[in-house]
Amino acid sequence: MTLTAVIMQFLAPPLVFIWLALLGLILRRRRYGRRCMLLGILLLWISSIPAVGVFLSRPLLATNTDWKISDLDGARAIVVATGGYFPAEKRFIPGKHSLRRGDYGAWLHQQTGLPLLITGGSTFHPQAPAESVVLREQLGLEEESVMVEKESLNSYEHAVNLERGFREKDWDRKIVLVSSAMHMRRLSATFRAKGFEVFAVSVNDRVTWARDHMDSWKSFIPSSTGLEIFSRAFYSYAGILSYLARGRFDLSDLFHDGPNYLAPPGPWLSLD
Repeated sequence: MTLTAVIMQFLAPPLVFIWLALLGLILRRRRYGRRCMLLGILLLWISSIPAVGVFLSRPLLATNTDWKISDLDGARAIVVATGGYFPAEKRFIPGKHSLRRGDYGAWLHQQTGLPLLITGGSTFHPQAPAESVVLREQLGLEEESVMVEKESLNSYEHAVNLERGFREKDWDRKIVLVSSAMHMRRLSATFRAKGFEVFAVSVNDRVTWARDHMDSWKSFIPSSTGLEIFSRAFYSYAGILSYLARGRFDLSDLFHDGPNYLAPPGPWLSLD
């Protein structure tokens, strides 16, 4: 497990707030111990309010749902970045983010006739199947018509490996990039830094649902949804700052004014 993974798993909010409260509980006989406990509880309570996470997330999210398939004219391929999977009894199953991305990418593939490429490697362990293969099989897509990239382990490697593949095949690097709403800002910036021209199409997730559909009074009531949204916002900003610090893209890639669309949710989609 990498240092980044350790930090995000054990030291990221809201868990770090719980550690702070527990430390304060252990040291409660001291004045600073009581203060730590109260601070941890306060931060945990604030981070569980959905409106707080939604407010922090707004700069990361696309808002344009008023677009048409014809707006993607000029693209040469559709690229779907996988978003996790997990082992079942006999096989691996894509996580919810992967399924939503793949489902929408497959729909765009049908609507536009553009080639579809799914990218994602063996992130569970080296002997596991690639995420891209698992997602393609789960969606019932034909191996002959849907390409997969099997080596990438993160957003940066998605862009690096596809840039190499496109260059070797002499393909035009103008793509429709499909990912979850909270992931798109960092992912699209990484692809732009590698010379891709990106039509970014974000798939709705819990954060966009809360922003657009949650009752106003519910958005101020602490909940597990609030903790999830806050945690995802923290993870997204941490990832962006990490990539900026390591030179994987710059601010011009991050704040690009190119096409940035949000997929209109189907009437059957509920993320509550």
